[in-house]
Amino acid sequence: MKETDILEKALSEAKKLVEKNKFNKFPDVIKINIDTLIGKIDSNKSLLSALVTSLVKKITTPGQDIRLHRTDFENGYSARSLDTKITAPFFKQHFPKYANKESAFLTLATREKIPWTKSEWQNLKIRDKNVKTSVTTQPVQRVHKQIFATDYADVTD
Repeated sequence: MKETDILEKALSEAKKLVEKNKFNKFPDVIKINIDTLIGKIDSNKSLLSALVTSLVKKITTPGQDIRLHRTDFENGYSARSLDTKITAPFFKQHFPKYANKESAFLTLATREKIPWTKSEWQNLKIRDKNVKTSVTTQPVQRVHKQIFATDYADVTD
């Protein structure tokens, strides 16, 4: 399954969950942190896009440590390229108000050469304390494992 197919499928599934009001599938800690990000999306859209990009990478390449979002990290990958080619166009098509012009990885909070480990995320330049807490207390791997692992376990490039 291609990256765009993964995003389209996730959007379709999310719409079904909203229609049926089936949010109990997700642990409360994830719902609270996502609600915080969505509540502040106007000023933090790059963080949400970076999270989506990281999840897509983890689904297509399960062995990739998605905390290593830059090619200049040992065993890293180019999250910026993936975002520019896949996530940003998807957001422009489905969520134009929240789409980045080029890439989420051009903002100060996401472009820094800081691995996204729990301890290092504290050094990211995120102004809103609640958003920073939500992002730093819920590493993207945990979100991936709890939400996507079973739905996309067979996904390959």
